[in-house]
Amino acid sequence: MPMRRDQLPPHPTATYVMRRWHAMYISVNKAACTSLKWLVADLQNERPEKFAKSLSRELTRTMTVHRRNLWKKTPMAKQLSDEKLATINPEDWFIFAVVRHPTARLFSAWQSKLLLREPWWVEQFGHEPWFPRVPRNGEDVVEDFVRFVRAAREQPELGIMRNRHFAPQPWMLATDRMEYTRIYKTTEIPQLLQDFERHLRERRWSGNPLSLRRANETPLKPIPSLFTPEVLEAVSELYATDFAEFGYSDPMPTGLDPSDEYGEPQIAEVERLIERAERINDLALRGQRLSHALREAQAQARAREAARHRWLKAMRRSALRAKRRVTGGAEPSGKKLPRAADGRSQNGLHAVRKPAPDREERAKQPAR
Repeated sequence: MPMRRDQLPPHPTATYVMRRWHAMYISVNKAACTSLKWLVADLQNERPEKFAKSLSRELTRTMTVHRRNLWKKTPMAKQLSDEKLATINPEDWFIFAVVRHPTARLFSAWQSKLLLREPWWVEQFGHEPWFPRVPRNGEDVVEDFVRFVRAAREQPELGIMRNRHFAPQPWMLATDRMEYTRIYKTTEIPQLLQDFERHLRERRWSGNPLSLRRANETPLKPIPSLFTPEVLEAVSELYATDFAEFGYSDPMPTGLDPSDEYGEPQIAEVERLIERAERINDLALRGQRLSHALREAQAQARAREAARHRWLKAMRRSALRAKRRVTGGAEPSGKKLPRAADGRSQNGLHAVRKPAPDREERAKQPAR
């Protein structure tokens, strides 16, 4: 069925339309989206250096791929006309998304955005009682994560849970109205790459086999201690639609670190990444201020040049009007006035003739 505008997901920037390849990716934050966006960017021949030059507060070059305004060859679905949008059909197009186990996704978002204190998140939520401390040990990490999940459960109106990093995945993908070729779990990414590559090659794509670049920099693997009975019960409530729609039966995620503790080296790495984030934020903000000042200076210079041009134009008009008054309104044409038949010019005056050459010579001779 052709796609309609009212079917699109709530976040316009989550859609990546690859018209040449008849494919569309709908991103879900904290579900391999950084790696998948780079895959799409490579297929679309987006320029990596364009992302790298961004003055955003992203902490690595890899993360700058999330600056949607820097994508120049991959439109959002909402930017398409109704006619072009209607050509997107899951029967012919490869329309896909990737989702993640809700509990694992929640801890990943909490760690990368809150525990590691990304600057924007500190500005927005750093004053909240559930915002994590800079940890001194592994116990601080566990306590602060449990406190955050408890607050999210007890306060349904908590603003951070509407942010796309924490919001339920079915809502983000509009699964109640949007048709997909397939929605893959992160554990099914190898199958996604096979299916997508087959679709591309049917459309004469000749690149190397598809693969994802590694993009995760979070230092702490999830451990069993994080997921207390209270946490698992809360996650089951908060993400009930995720569990129901995507077939996750157990709120306890897989792939846990059996050591069940965070040692001193891991906590030291958390502290290092927090300090790095603060320094990058300082530089990014200064760069943004300088860039803004430069744009203002350039705008003022253009305004001064435009004013000078208008002044010169006005002076030329004034000079032309003054000349017309002096010359009686005649327009200087640079052409000789034609002669009348009696030798007079059109102004009625006799033309002054030059004396003949022989007369000039005789005039120069002394009188006898």
